[in-house]
Amino acid sequence: MKKTKFTEWMEANKNYEEARELTYADFPTKWVWIAKDKRWKKITQGYAIGRIYYAHPASGERYYLRMLLNTVKGCKSYADIRTVDGVVHQTFKSACQALGFLDDDNEWIECINEAANWASETQLRQLFTTILSHCEVTQPKRLWESTWEALSEDIQHKRRIILNFPTLQLTDSQKKSYTLIEIEKLMQQAGKSLKEYPEIDLPNTDELEELGNRLINEELNYDWDT
Repeated sequence: MKKTKFTEWMEANKNYEEARELTYADFPTKWVWIAKDKRWKKITQGYAIGRIYYAHPASGERYYLRMLLNTVKGCKSYADIRTVDGVVHQTFKSACQALGFLDDDNEWIECINEAANWASETQLRQLFTTILSHCEVTQPKRLWESTWEALSEDIQHKRRIILNFPTLQLTDSQKKSYTLIEIEKLMQQAGKSLKEYPEIDLPNTDELEELGNRLINEELNYDWDT
């Protein structure tokens, strides 16, 4: 078997008791990867810096494995990772379900919040669109309300540039509306629409039109009432 950071994490769990105290997600904070030897080495003082690879929600089992690796400790095999209360589940998704990870959309919220540490706002909106369109979201409104600030971080700056208005200050409601317009564009590219999710309030176009700018009115040309 090819040696990777992941397989050698399981080997470290077999050989070192202190290794079994950490999740795979936390492992790089106390152990450093020696690339030439393809092994983990315990840090004797201080902290190492590192993170495990991001997994896209649409990547299926790889994503659910990534979710489990934020929680499980001391695993020595793939079967260990899929084991919950002594039951070895057939899939990583099934193990996540048994642990209650898929009950309240927290996994999708956490996915976006984690990606916000490195992704651009455009990428975050694309991620939100993918999750909403292709994943099992039970409460779309909660997903939106829990993540809209990260999704809209660049909106005011973009509006200032488009409108040539450097001191423009948008209200939270206006930021939400502009962000939803950007998301709707992405949804339409995927053959979907926010109108399929009535729990999420559509953009408040009346409020945006009060800004009285022609460019805004052109952007709001989409007929939300059809």
